[in-house]
Amino acid sequence: MWDYFSWSVAVRNLRHNTRQSLLTVGIVSTSVTLIIFLTALISGLERRLLTNVTDAIAHIIIRPTERLPIPAWKLPSIKQADVLYVGETIKLEQRKRKIEEWPTWLSRLENYDPEVLAVSPVVEGQGILSRGEKRKGVLVTGVIPERHNLVVDLQSKLVRGRFFGLNAGEVTLGWKLAEEFALQLGDKVRLVSSDDMAASYTVAGIFDSGFGAVDSSTVFLPLRDAQSMFGLGTAVTSIGLKLDHIFEADNIAGRLAMQVPYEARSWMQDNQSLLSGLRAQSQSSDLIVVFTTVAAGLGIAAILVMVVVSKLRELGILKAMGATRGQILAVFAIQGTLLAVIGGIVGSAAGVALCLFLSRFRSAASVTGRLVETFPMNLTVGIVAQAIFIALAVGFAASLYPAWRAARVNAIEVIRST
Repeated sequence: MWDYFSWSVAVRNLRHNTRQSLLTVGIVSTSVTLIIFLTALISGLERRLLTNVTDAIAHIIIRPTERLPIPAWKLPSIKQADVLYVGETIKLEQRKRKIEEWPTWLSRLENYDPEVLAVSPVVEGQGILSRGEKRKGVLVTGVIPERHNLVVDLQSKLVRGRFFGLNAGEVTLGWKLAEEFALQLGDKVRLVSSDDMAASYTVAGIFDSGFGAVDSSTVFLPLRDAQSMFGLGTAVTSIGLKLDHIFEADNIAGRLAMQVPYEARSWMQDNQSLLSGLRAQSQSSDLIVVFTTVAAGLGIAAILVMVVVSKLRELGILKAMGATRGQILAVFAIQGTLLAVIGGIVGSAAGVALCLFLSRFRSAASVTGRLVETFPMNLTVGIVAQAIFIALAVGFAASLYPAWRAARVNAIEVIRST
């Protein structure tokens, strides 16, 4: 259908109507640039938000469940007649919930699924940080620094000092907490656990995780120190897992819950509001792309319709010379597609250049001076390819009505009217 005649007439029309062609290319290229820029920017913002949250926490947490004593009348059957359950149903205290055999579970969890990248034993509990007359409730977290860093990267986010190689009696804490207590490296602080165990510690490191809740209320110390502080012996309170793909957390946690005698909770369960916000942001991005695409399509269609109206006489002559409806239809379909191709290429180049230019800007994320991208672009080949495909589809679709109208021109009536 798209023979040499159709191609030659389409190209000649484009060259003859240079202003209209350039206007159409400008509309398409602007639309493609906007699609690439907005999609990359929104995707980058989503990635930064996810990174700030998921890099500061384990993707899956394995911990003992809250066990409840079951009264006899609620049991499905009692095989031993001498078993009797009396009293009130109570929850066990948090300090009683621990994992004794955690070294065995570490190796099992590491080999459980290829998605599991790292596993870290953790001791968590509430404590009070004090220095002089100032006191504040904090989350005391005992870890093996080198192993825990594979799950939650703190070493690369240090403002001062160190996280690796924490010795007994040393702590690493968030910059907001350090600022609140006017702490510097080497300063002494006192920690009191919920079990009234107290000890003095030396500040060995200060970090900026980028997550305010962590930076303002979390203190990291060696695992053995935390075990002693909370009277756990050699046990831990939880095991954290890091995954290769964070959105697999619910799936893997669900499978783990059926195979381990503990609760397996994913980060997605505790961040539903974040996920809802990301979905809304993604839908907004899709709407922007749709409206931009529609605007570009209407622009192309309007210009091609004007071309048809202005060239009714030429169309009539072509049909009188033997041009078929299919050839006339092909002429305008080729015009629309060629304009979309050129506009897509120009717009893609402009969009990529704009994203690369804006991604060079940096600004201070906090008083720590850590620099982050002002415009967090997530530019991928897929985004560029999608924009070009949309341009081609729009150009072809927008040319259909003008092409159909041109193909229906009655050669005799047009020639007579002129």
